[in-house]
Amino acid sequence: MIIVEFRTDPTIFEQSFARNPETTVEWERSNAVDGDRLRALVWATGGDLDAFGADLASDPTVLRVEPLTDVGNRRLFQVELGSDGVDASVYRHLVEVGGIVQKLVGTDRGWEFRVKFPTRGAVDRFFDACRAKGTDPTVRRLYEERTTEHGRQEYGLTEPQRDALLEAVRAGYLEVPRKADLQELGASLGVSDTAASQRLRRGMKTLVEHTLQSGTDDDGEAASETGE
Repeated sequence: MIIVEFRTDPTIFEQSFARNPETTVEWERSNAVDGDRLRALVWATGGDLDAFGADLASDPTVLRVEPLTDVGNRRLFQVELGSDGVDASVYRHLVEVGGIVQKLVGTDRGWEFRVKFPTRGAVDRFFDACRAKGTDPTVRRLYEERTTEHGRQEYGLTEPQRDALLEAVRAGYLEVPRKADLQELGASLGVSDTAASQRLRRGMKTLVEHTLQSGTDDDGEAASETGE
């Protein structure tokens, strides 16, 4: 499987985001109603959610909207996109190539996607279809989701990062108090203490990005993939 993190312009809900720049939307689920309509559940946070809901109701990309429930500071909306919204979205192209949306967050700056594709060819077909319709997604990160011989996903970790994390746990480096220091950890891995520290930090950052957050940077720079 190929994981791609990319950003598109805020074409969906663009008017609503422009009027409510403090609001963030997280896509929960989508399903097609028929050929030119799409229904979705979205969570909205930040800003005046009453105003945001009212603006969604008049948004050119939205056919109808219904607030469903509030949980803490979040509000769940059911939104149905009309033909203009479906045409502006990339959802149809994702479905056609077998893409699975793992995370999708929208703001006035655009939509941040993390999508799992079955093959690199599917990735190429998706981006070709987007560009053919005038949409040019900005790729933040692209990597292969690897699986161990026991079927465990690697979550974007390089082999050195994975080894460093496992050895840190085995040696007690992450215990309180620590049972091993960086020099001992580096010796076990056959590298310097500096290299061991870098692998640990990068490995922990990668794990957080792939399990707790989207893994994209606010400044638009893609996260680097190195062997360390």
